[in-house]
Amino acid sequence: MKLRGRFTLWFSIAALVPIAAATLITREVLSRSYRTQFEDERQLVERRAKNLVAEISMGVAERIGGQASSEHPLVGGLLLELEKHGGQLPALEKRQLVQQGSSLMDALDLDVLFVLDGSDTVLVSPHNRGDRDSFRPELRERAQRAQGSTYFALEPTIRGDTIEAVLVVEAGRTVRRDGQSVTIIGGKTLGEPELVKLRDGRRTDARVVDATGEALLAPARKWSSGGRLIRVPLPGPDDKPVAWVEVTVSDSELGGLLREVTVSSFVLGGGALLLTIIFGFVIARRITGDLDALVDGAQAVSRDDYDYRIDVRSRDEIGAVAEAFNGMLQDLQESKDRLVIAERIAAWQEIARSLAHEIKNPLTPIQMSVETMRRSHAKEHPSFEEIFDESTKTILEETDRLKRIVSEFSEFARMPKASKQSVDLNEIVRSAVALYMGSVKLEVTYDEGLSRIDADRDQLTQVLLNLLENSRDAITAAGDGDGRILVQTRLAGGGKAVELLVGDNGPGIPEKLKGKVFTPYFTTKGQRGTGLGLATVHRIISDHGGRIRVDDSSMGGAEFVIALPTGTAPLALTFRSVPRD
Repeated sequence: MKLRGRFTLWFSIAALVPIAAATLITREVLSRSYRTQFEDERQLVERRAKNLVAEISMGVAERIGGQASSEHPLVGGLLLELEKHGGQLPALEKRQLVQQGSSLMDALDLDVLFVLDGSDTVLVSPHNRGDRDSFRPELRERAQRAQGSTYFALEPTIRGDTIEAVLVVEAGRTVRRDGQSVTIIGGKTLGEPELVKLRDGRRTDARVVDATGEALLAPARKWSSGGRLIRVPLPGPDDKPVAWVEVTVSDSELGGLLREVTVSSFVLGGGALLLTIIFGFVIARRITGDLDALVDGAQAVSRDDYDYRIDVRSRDEIGAVAEAFNGMLQDLQESKDRLVIAERIAAWQEIARSLAHEIKNPLTPIQMSVETMRRSHAKEHPSFEEIFDESTKTILEETDRLKRIVSEFSEFARMPKASKQSVDLNEIVRSAVALYMGSVKLEVTYDEGLSRIDADRDQLTQVLLNLLENSRDAITAAGDGDGRILVQTRLAGGGKAVELLVGDNGPGIPEKLKGKVFTPYFTTKGQRGTGLGLATVHRIISDHGGRIRVDDSSMGGAEFVIALPTGTAPLALTFRSVPRD
């Protein structure tokens, strides 16, 4: 990932992490606060439900307790009549008792009222006339099991035109006197009005279910299993629950609140992310723009372009780096100029020494020839004419040699500037090797996938002819009659360069001399060579931004490898393709 992308990513993370952390903390704080409040409310609802059941039970117990006395008009009068008629009430007294029972149930605000005689026969049942004169011993038994406490039971009760089993909180007492007993049982239904007291808006709902889970009193809304469920048991006479009051306290508000916080955080995070991306991109573009300029400057240096300068647009650290970089380029340019001058001076000094040495070699025989003639003439040597002819011949030969040295040096010094154009290296090789066909055995291999290069056709032809001539001289000097020259073109450096190989199976070049072969006036041919051929080759290749090296050929002789760039940038000094097998 580029630096610009990393900057934008870092800015985005820096913006999103605090928002995400704030969202999580907010959610946790809200959740804890809400759950604390919710737990308080749950406990309040639970107490309210228990208090409601206790309040109804206490009211029923007090009302029935106030009637269970032999002094009470209804109970006392009934005991008296039972004693008078031997435990059996006449029809008239029964009708009067029924009327009294209805009035008593209304007066006590009860929904259920039973009055039983000693034989467990129902004498009064205003809530369900069908129970009158029926034998119901279980009514007395469960009142006795409750031992005076209230209990819950399902009692058939007239509801309009039908009889329905309703949940009733009951209390019963048995009053005895003179061998007769009367049991009075009263109850209050647990119905919708009581459940309304437990419901609180949208959060709380209540219902009553029996022991099997079937609803006896339906909730106000669709019952949800979510939230917190409170169950208050409604015990029967044996303390086993016959029904349950279920109250649910919904925590959906918390979920909605948390969703709102999450959505708000996402919206805020999205907006912040968009702003940070834009902000980060602008900042990163500014920073990386300056860095890109530094990269361009470094690449310019790699191309030996020391005139490149970075536009300093800021006064911060990057601006300081840019100014320092420009100063470095200026120093490099000056150093390069000084180095070029020093190299030129050193090169011309070396050439001057070599040229002086080359000129000195023919001057010695000339001087000796002149001295010989002077001595012979002074002594009037009888063979003076013969000596004169021999000496002048030597002088003329060495003079011609001096002229050749001066001419070749003049050509080397006046090397014309390369006139580059797009050329095909394979075509240049074909034209050059055609001149040597028949005179030497050639093995030529072309890479038809070569890229065209910008080069001076005539100078490259001169380079190739020079190398071919050196190879022919080498295999001729070997004199084994099986001389071969290998010429090959190929693509190198991943397409950055094309290479030309010229090798032979001659005697080769000793390792200690390989570093000197491109030095002016260095030759291994003795009097036959001037030492400027390979120096000229090296200069032409260098002017083309290429590289040349000498290796040992796979055929046993020497091999020259020339690499020329396919682009405009010169090849690095360290450029070297993988040697062929």
